Amino acid sequence: MNEKMEKAQDMLLEKVNKFCREFGLNNIMAQLYAILYFSKKPLSLDDMVERLKISKGSASGNIRVLERDDIVRRIWVKGSRKDYYEAEIDISKVMIERIKSMASRRIAEVDDMLNTINSILDSANTKDKEEREAIEEFRQRLSKLKSLHDRAKILLNLFNSGVMNGLLNGGLKQAERNISLASDVVEIAAKT
Repeated sequence: MNEKMEKAQDMLLEKVNKFCREFGLNNIMAQLYAILYFSKKPLSLDDMVERLKISKGSASGNIRVLERDDIVRRIWVKGSRKDYYEAEIDISKVMIERIKSMASRRIAEVDDMLNTINSILDSANTKDKEEREAIEEFRQRLSKLKSLHDRAKILLNLFNSGVMNGLLNGGLKQAERNISLASDVVEIAAKT
């Protein structure tokens, strides 16, 4: 690989690592995706291991997750027994799918937590008036949290319905046209 190209890729991978750490994301997956995204040809697992200086086990496990999530796909290369991979190049699709996946997991975790807490509170039989009032106040605050959680579910359903895909893929183009048209109107109005 060209020395300048490798330096540029290293700089990109460093930023990807930093970004992933700050958002609590798996940086190995992000790096694997990044090198496949910028590669002109499919890469084998060995190619990726060598480039990223990671273990084959780590690369293999992470590439399987990326493959399962349709972020990368395994392809056949004539004359080779190795598995080769290429990246999904529609980054907006990848980002939306990752956001939906992460949000779905978090919503499921909160559902489980709320159900467990409600079960615990349901089993809290007490004759003490102060304790009953404290439990009732806790339930009221928990109810506000559940209301917020229900709105998050609605947002996730909007994401899953394809509304966001339409906005990112077609809606942005329309928004750009509207901005351009508005700019033309402002320009014409300024001349008169």
